[in-house]
Amino acid sequence: MKKLNCAFKTVQKVFELNIEQAIEKLSEQSLDEYYEGAEFLGKIGQGDALSIAFLKVMPWVGEYYGDGSIKKIVDFTYQKICRTPNKASVEPFLSGLVAVVEHTESTQLDEYLALIEYHLSKTTFSVHGIHDTHPSPSLEAMLANMSLLLEQLEFEGIYEWIDYGLRYFQDHPERQKDYFSLTTADSKAVFQRQRKGLLFSDVEREINLFQRALWKTNFMYAPYSPDFEKLEHFHPYLEDDIIRLPDIYEKFGEVNACRRYMALVAHLIAHYQFTTKIVADNASPQQRFFAEIFEDARVEYLAIQEYPGLKKLWLSLIPIVDEFDCDDSNQSCLRHRGIMLTRALLDDKHPYKNEFILIYVEKFKALMATGESSTADSLNLGLGYLIKTRGNSDALANVYFDNTEVSYRDDNRSMWLFIEEFDEEDEIFAHEQRTDEEDEEDIEVIPPHYYDEWDYMYESYKPNWTAVYERLHSHTDASKIDRILDKHSALVKQLKKVLDLLKPQNKKRIRYQEEGAELDLDIALRSVIDMKNGTQPDTRINVDFEHDSRSVSVLLLLDLSQSLNEVVGKSGQTILELSQEAVSLLGWAVEQLGDNFAIAGFNSDTREKVMYYHIKGYSEHWDDAVKSRLADLKAEFSTRMGAAIRHGAHYLEMQESDKKLMLILTDGEPADIDIHDPQALIQDTHKAVQEVQQKGLYPYCISLDKKADEYISDIFGSHYSVIDRIESLPQELPKLFLSLTK
Repeated sequence: MKKLNCAFKTVQKVFELNIEQAIEKLSEQSLDEYYEGAEFLGKIGQGDALSIAFLKVMPWVGEYYGDGSIKKIVDFTYQKICRTPNKASVEPFLSGLVAVVEHTESTQLDEYLALIEYHLSKTTFSVHGIHDTHPSPSLEAMLANMSLLLEQLEFEGIYEWIDYGLRYFQDHPERQKDYFSLTTADSKAVFQRQRKGLLFSDVEREINLFQRALWKTNFMYAPYSPDFEKLEHFHPYLEDDIIRLPDIYEKFGEVNACRRYMALVAHLIAHYQFTTKIVADNASPQQRFFAEIFEDARVEYLAIQEYPGLKKLWLSLIPIVDEFDCDDSNQSCLRHRGIMLTRALLDDKHPYKNEFILIYVEKFKALMATGESSTADSLNLGLGYLIKTRGNSDALANVYFDNTEVSYRDDNRSMWLFIEEFDEEDEIFAHEQRTDEEDEEDIEVIPPHYYDEWDYMYESYKPNWTAVYERLHSHTDASKIDRILDKHSALVKQLKKVLDLLKPQNKKRIRYQEEGAELDLDIALRSVIDMKNGTQPDTRINVDFEHDSRSVSVLLLLDLSQSLNEVVGKSGQTILELSQEAVSLLGWAVEQLGDNFAIAGFNSDTREKVMYYHIKGYSEHWDDAVKSRLADLKAEFSTRMGAAIRHGAHYLEMQESDKKLMLILTDGEPADIDIHDPQALIQDTHKAVQEVQQKGLYPYCISLDKKADEYISDIFGSHYSVIDRIESLPQELPKLFLSLTK
């Protein structure tokens, strides 16, 4: 072992601690590079920190990347970092190479160095444009997150993430630093889009169709990200009609990511269909653990009876472990027993010979064969199995975890009722008596939906840029709407005459039916002739009838921004009050027609809070509950219309109608307080309109803005009407609707 030619005593000390490791790991050539690199970095006037960091990490780096790699790193460090204003970044660059080794291939060193050089070249800048005079404001921030970047993204994805940050924040050092620190919403959103795997947003439509086809349910989705929420052990669940699930999945064995989402959603809805809550307070965690295994198997067994194909899908995601993998002499085998039982309950060809597994599988099958089972039965089976298999080793801290998790199953919150927090009777009533006076913080606990926003300057989307919060609109006295209808009784009579003409009156004849109301003589005679000629006759010899009904779904989307509080003319009424009258008449008219109809409102307070208010759902009738919400409309904040249109389209698209109409009632152009370019939201709304048209929807705007001609055609093309006399809105809106849905 030769001595290191370096004057720093601190470096010599670190060298002595690491040289044996270096000799063991490095080839002769790499060892020479190790010596030369440490000596060189100690002589370039940067103190001892660079050599110390270099000596600590290079034995592993040089071993992994091979001969020549250490010299390549030293040359890069000196030429690309030390000789620029970024000298302070050399130590984190060198120290971070250990994480780079963990997440790259041994042939990817050049690719990594090129990535760092690219970032440096784009973010190191000069005030006067002659020489680099200021360091990169974001290099150290990016290096601090390099382990996560390389773990989750391919190099191509990292470049995309960098380019987005440069596009918007190249001239804003502080915002650039925040972006590359992965702390801002847009940084996280772009990162998510580039991650390895399948984003849920890319298959949401397919999964929603799968949900509707199997169970005829329409649960909403709220994806979560384990990387940023630190929820590595977080499990999916269904609660309050919202399915929480991972925002991205990778392939699992031979099962692709889309089928993994299908398995997850099918399992959650099976619980929704078949699980009833039981009290959990008297059950220990171990008892609940095995009860949940039996309940998971029970609901899946019931679902498989209806859809047998689910069995193969679920079994493909349940691990098979060796029966003797766990040594109960020194570790807890609780989870090992659990995963074997999980597999055996659904798999008739399971490999296990354990006596108690076989006994309880037979008990489970006997229960299911009766055709009557409950969640309480799962608890009884779980308790019995635990009693029969419990051992002293179950309490050991060293728990067997390998391959014991079923990734598509939820946390079983739908199974348990915890009553200990409501022991006092007063507390129970306090919990139930929730009113409309809840704080905003309480209301917004439901996770938002995120939507892209179009950036016309760069002709690209800002991913997950707007957060849309849903809320059932507050309510008041429904009689206010009845008084409005009485006020316009003459108009109601006129509308009724028009509605009578639009209602389906005729029967539609349907020929070529196997079974029907009447015999179709033409087809019957033809079939007789075919039989006599020795040919196969057509058996569809009946005719049936159905009403020639309208097939229309409508979403009325109301702008509820602050400007609706403006008083119109001499009437003393605000635009909001006139809108209430118009929507009341329209709601009554549509109820008479029987069309599938929903009403929603929206406003916004920056991109981080777009509110979407449900006023009438598609499944609701025009009753006092709907009227009471409509009577309590309030106008506040701004008009971020593109996000509201995208979210409204999410619901309208689900409807099963031949024609799907989205009516947008607004009094002004799209705007928000965090947007200074008036064209930004106009162009984004135009893009949102194009998106919904591509989905087969028909957006149509009714504008109350006298200046609308300056911008409205840029958004809606020819699909708009401008009502100059706002006072005539109650008369014009129902008539316009009827003309659009003829």
